Amino acid sequence: MSLREADIRPADLLGEYLRLNEADGRALLTNTGDLEHRACPGCGADTPITAFDKNGFKLVRCGGCDSLYVNPVPSANSLAAFYRDGHSSQYWATVFFPAVAEARRRPIYRPRAERVAAYAGDPRRLIDVGAGAGLFLEEFHALRPQVAIGAVEPGTAHVAELRQKGIDTLEGFAHEASAWASSADVVTCFEVLEHVGDPAALFGDLAALARPGGLIIVSGLSGGGFDIQTLGVYSKPVSPPHHLTFLSIAGAEKLLARCGLDIIEICTPGELDVDIVRNVALENPEVLGDPDVRHLILEADAAARRDFQEELKKSRRSSHMWIVARRPDRGAP
Repeated sequence: MSLREADIRPADLLGEYLRLNEADGRALLTNTGDLEHRACPGCGADTPITAFDKNGFKLVRCGGCDSLYVNPVPSANSLAAFYRDGHSSQYWATVFFPAVAEARRRPIYRPRAERVAAYAGDPRRLIDVGAGAGLFLEEFHALRPQVAIGAVEPGTAHVAELRQKGIDTLEGFAHEASAWASSADVVTCFEVLEHVGDPAALFGDLAALARPGGLIIVSGLSGGGFDIQTLGVYSKPVSPPHHLTFLSIAGAEKLLARCGLDIIEICTPGELDVDIVRNVALENPEVLGDPDVRHLILEADAAARRDFQEELKKSRRSSHMWIVARRPDRGAP
């Protein structure tokens, strides 16, 4: 059976999380002096085109690479406090994720571990940044028990879970993990990219954890993905202040070049774009302005929708993006 949005994001839990997220965002915006203008987090151009407002935040499209991003954006210090203390963050860690963790293990974390293992070859050490409750690390360890694993995680509740599971854990953000500098053959970071205001700094911090020649594997939301492009302001994943940055494929390519990293692959192996759009359109069909898209999403049979999702994956038009890069080994011949 195909993965469905409802399997991993129950409507009642998601609705409460989004409500808390919006309330946290409104509270954060009371300190408007803490908002900072930023150039495109992908290509670095400063040619923003107004897209729409969401939760009180302004979203723009880059005139250069078509990345979607919040601008102005809360400062790094404000975001760090928000993730540590926000009601929505606490709800995610203590209510939402525990309720769906095991439902996500087989369809999400096991394939994720298998994909990383295929890229990684035979590493000695892997570090996962933003490790959450450690499900990916558990699944990867089951595949490669000989590999030393470590977690970097800022959430107090998740840190307690990681340590209870016996996973070597540093509490904090990637830039606070200097004790593990240049120690990993593989550094992974899943579903964090959209949360940060400065992706270049994130990639720099991830590269600092990797050995020269080491792999950096990142997943996140793509602003060029079908569901985000189609739904716009109605897209539930576009949820500032939790989600702030939605790189296009071109934006991701230019970001890696700016960071001095070697691109191995950028792909979009997403499974849920069509289901996400269909769920929103069933509630409000008017969100689908294109009659061909409306027919496909609301009237075509399940097989046609599955075929379209496969085409989105192959053409790199899913909103679920994987970036696989390498820290250059300057000492290599």
